[in-house]
Amino acid sequence: MTATSTITRIAPDISCEHCANAITGALNALNGVASVSVDVDDKRVEIEYDADSASAEQIDAALEEEGYPPLR
Repeated sequence: MTATSTITRIAPDISCEHCANAITGALNALNGVASVSVDVDDKRVEIEYDADSASAEQIDAALEEEGYPPLR
């Protein structure tokens, strides 16, 4: 049985749909990420993932690597 978790991150540098697409692509490339939802206006990223395959730290690192460091 998999342990599904959901986390929300605020990334102040999100400004457009290009940002949303870049974030979505980077996070979906991680093993265990089930879904990504980016709200450009609120600068909010909601990630649903399998906690047995991915970690919040990996997700945060992927956001930073893509150029959108999240507030913690």
